[in-house]
Amino acid sequence: MKKLEKELTAFIEVSVTINLSLADPVCDFIIDNYASGLVLEDEEDSRCTTIRFYLADDDATPDLEPLAAYVKQISPKAASEPPMISSRKVTNTEWEEQYRVSVEPVRIEPDIVVRAPWHESSPEARYEILLEPKMAFGTGQHETTRACLKVIAQRFQKGWRFLDLGCGSGILSILADKKGAAFIKAIDYDVVAVDNTKGNFRLNDVGAPFEVLFGSIEKCLQDPPYEFVCANIIKKTILEMLPRLESLTAEGGVLLLAGLLQRDEAEVSVRLAELGLNRFSRILDNEWLTFVVEKA
Repeated sequence: MKKLEKELTAFIEVSVTINLSLADPVCDFIIDNYASGLVLEDEEDSRCTTIRFYLADDDATPDLEPLAAYVKQISPKAASEPPMISSRKVTNTEWEEQYRVSVEPVRIEPDIVVRAPWHESSPEARYEILLEPKMAFGTGQHETTRACLKVIAQRFQKGWRFLDLGCGSGILSILADKKGAAFIKAIDYDVVAVDNTKGNFRLNDVGAPFEVLFGSIEKCLQDPPYEFVCANIIKKTILEMLPRLESLTAEGGVLLLAGLLQRDEAEVSVRLAELGLNRFSRILDNEWLTFVVEKA
């Protein structure tokens, strides 16, 4: 069954400027309480970083008080350096205009190209993925997205079922469809990402039966195993989900764990071993780490 709904036309952009040392816990708090997709903007030689995330525009002022209270709670300098939190409404049109100026086509492999609809087609590419400019992750430019696309291109087999947790723009699911997926379930805990995925599925004329859902792994409680499971999230969430991710991966299938950092390697490796998942390899791109787990 294909499930698509009307797209959102505007969003609330929230910006949080904090001391760089607080970035990790504040990002975790935002993901747990507001949105799963966010962007960090660091300035060279600055002690501060700005975190941006996006909420659906429902004509209500977003409640950012819990975020402000949390930052004050964990910051030893809260009194002298209060967090700078602001929000503004951003329309799709405004975002698209900014996106058009900055984005360029991305070639992942010789035969995989990710581009916007207004870029010229690449007839030499076997797999061409079109992405509309929206406020969600997954343009092919980020290290984790690149790594996941490469693994799907190399390992995904026609007729497999594909589970995409933390789907962002839907880019990974779209490649799975082009590789002949039998069924796709794409899930994100960010309404902006869900909306973006639905639009990009339409743009790429996804042919496999699919579901695009708001939520998390609880949307899979009654599902039979998938031959390919991708969890492109953060370490904390991956570790919490790992036993269920293992059970959702079919025998002989592949479990892809992304959104991790190089410093997470030891902890994730130990947890995989505890679950009997000893056949895995790692892909390191800059500081970003992806685990490719084979379920024997």
